[in-house]
Amino acid sequence: MYRLAQLDETQRRRIGWSLLAAGTFLLAIAVVWVHFSSLVDDTESMGFIPRGWLSKGLAYVLAFGASQMMVAGAAVALVLGRPMTWALATTAAFITWAELVIIFGIVPSEWLTFAATDLEWSPQQTAITIPPFLVLGNEVALSFAAIKDTVSAIYNVGMLGAAAVFAFKIQDLAGDGPTAPESELTPSPYGRPLTKGDR
Repeated sequence: MYRLAQLDETQRRRIGWSLLAAGTFLLAIAVVWVHFSSLVDDTESMGFIPRGWLSKGLAYVLAFGASQMMVAGAAVALVLGRPMTWALATTAAFITWAELVIIFGIVPSEWLTFAATDLEWSPQQTAITIPPFLVLGNEVALSFAAIKDTVSAIYNVGMLGAAAVFAFKIQDLAGDGPTAPESELTPSPYGRPLTKGDR
């Protein structure tokens, strides 16, 4: 995080726009890959793209990585290292909103759809049967649908924690900022130190 704050204007633009362009290109490839790997027969073109759940899953991973490159590129190119204005704050808020939609909206939705359709993880399919001696002689089974929902829940909780850590760490980019000498610091009625501004 500290190295990002030390980029000059030329480096920031080069890195940001390169990430944004590369992410856009890879996302276009991933969208075509997902579409053609979903087809059942070879009547369509692009016959060199493999079909099936594995191919489609890899295409989804590529699409997610490309979207993250686009978000990071936009943040570096448009927001990083610039003095904050209302227009820039709006841009940063839009980039943040897009990232949250991807992380907490699109990815979980696509996972649940992918697991239910391509992987066919349904409530009728038994994934794990617990030995009867562990559950007092009863028959207890865990379906693939339960595993699908568990993966989704673990992902959402993990991403929520990662977002909290990132929000905490992103504040290090600005540094501590200028501080007044100790003699000028006086506590406010709320207990926080006050500094005298330039007049």
